[in-house]
Amino acid sequence: MFPFFKQINKSPLLPQVVGSSGKVYTCYASCHFCSCPAFAFSVLRKGDNLCKHILAIYLSRATGACQEQSISNQHLTALLLPEEK
Repeated sequence: MFPFFKQINKSPLLPQVVGSSGKVYTCYASCHFCSCPAFAFSVLRKGDNLCKHILAIYLSRATGACQEQSISNQHLTALLLPEEK
């Protein structure tokens, strides 16, 4: 997993994690949410504390092992509102 943070024009960071499958998940550690299926099942249904992507965010913040990328507002919109398939 490779945690990275996207910053848009000095706005708050949007934490994302590249999972082991290569898929990118958006994680809101501050409100304890991840867009991965494991979060929906393990955390919301089974009552686990967190998924591995949120753990990766916490660890990357603690160790400074993250990347920051600047993106446009249009790219942010595409990340937050992906097209239906």
